[in-house]
Amino acid sequence: MTHQGLWLASLVTGALLGLGATDSHAENVNIAFLNPLSGSNADAGQQDLAAAKLAVEDINNAGGIKALHGATINLVISDTTSDPKSAASVAQRVFSLEKLAGAVGTGISGLTMPILPVAERSQIPILTNSVNDQITALGYKYTFQVTPKGSQFGDTQVQFLKDLNSKYSLGLKNVAIVYENSGYGVSTASSIKEVAASAGLNIALYEAYPHGFTDASSLITKIRASGAQVLFPVAYTTDAKLIINTMKQMNVHPVIIGGGAGFLWPAFADEMGDAVNGFVSVASWNWDSKSISEDPALASITQRYKQKNGTFMTEHAGPTYTAVRMLAVAMEKAKSADPKKVRDALASLDDKEIGAFMQPGEVKFDQTGWNSTVHPVMVQWQNGMPRTVFPAGDAVNSFQR
Repeated sequence: MTHQGLWLASLVTGALLGLGATDSHAENVNIAFLNPLSGSNADAGQQDLAAAKLAVEDINNAGGIKALHGATINLVISDTTSDPKSAASVAQRVFSLEKLAGAVGTGISGLTMPILPVAERSQIPILTNSVNDQITALGYKYTFQVTPKGSQFGDTQVQFLKDLNSKYSLGLKNVAIVYENSGYGVSTASSIKEVAASAGLNIALYEAYPHGFTDASSLITKIRASGAQVLFPVAYTTDAKLIINTMKQMNVHPVIIGGGAGFLWPAFADEMGDAVNGFVSVASWNWDSKSISEDPALASITQRYKQKNGTFMTEHAGPTYTAVRMLAVAMEKAKSADPKKVRDALASLDDKEIGAFMQPGEVKFDQTGWNSTVHPVMVQWQNGMPRTVFPAGDAVNSFQR
């Protein structure tokens, strides 16, 4: 064979090997990370990023994707910013330019919603830790939600209040519900209102406020005038701190049962200092829930997160870690990094190993793409840490009056 013939044969052989390399000879697999790393929601995005990096590190250190001959995971990090329009355009750019097995993001419902149709058109499976009920109500086949739905939060909060009333004969009946005017806020607050009313509680105030507002005095005035004994606030970090601090300044002191997010993050504890102890909030996930704390392998994940980041693993971080690991589990199951095959593997997934990171101990997606086994928990700040106190099946600590 001539030199030119050898060169052509080598080229053809290389091309054929390249076609087969998508599975058995892959050196790395790309997963898109889409979250706000700038703007008003950057706090949440940075929590998600820390968790995603830890998950990738754990997968790769354990030998990568074994079904793909040890292919390593590469995280394609993209800042959606905190603007929904930017989130969609960033997703479109990443999905069109990168060869991806899947994606994770975001933890902010208002940013997630515009990304989902982009993922659907691109046929890239995306796992999200946002809680908006609409996420898995739109018929998308490539969307998977690992967290509880916002509508579940209200039921958990009201059941917790009923439990307190029963145990301690508190007689708390008049409640105020204040919420940010976003998908997360509306879905969570409407659930609280519905469940509270059915539980015989009196809705003394039901009031929306704009995300990122800078003066809460008129809102607190309405809370005072309502005569509410219990406040259900739904807020991210900045708004949560503003509401709490303004109530302190105006000497308004209802029992507060937070709506997750801002009431659970390290920044809230930093702002409140020792006064944070005793606060309670609903959470889509908590680092010490029983399914985690009773499994040394899972508990070590939260410990390593704390060692690396200097703080406990947050409500945003835990589900993001799970999402990345579930993509790896799906690739192992599919024996492929092809996004369509990964999507099909996710749709039939039932994982009780790393899936036990989500309380009560499983990740199993239903026909809509929702992890239908999951439920929220109630946490109380104790000694500067959010500890799971309700329901009893998930709690490792008792509520402290």
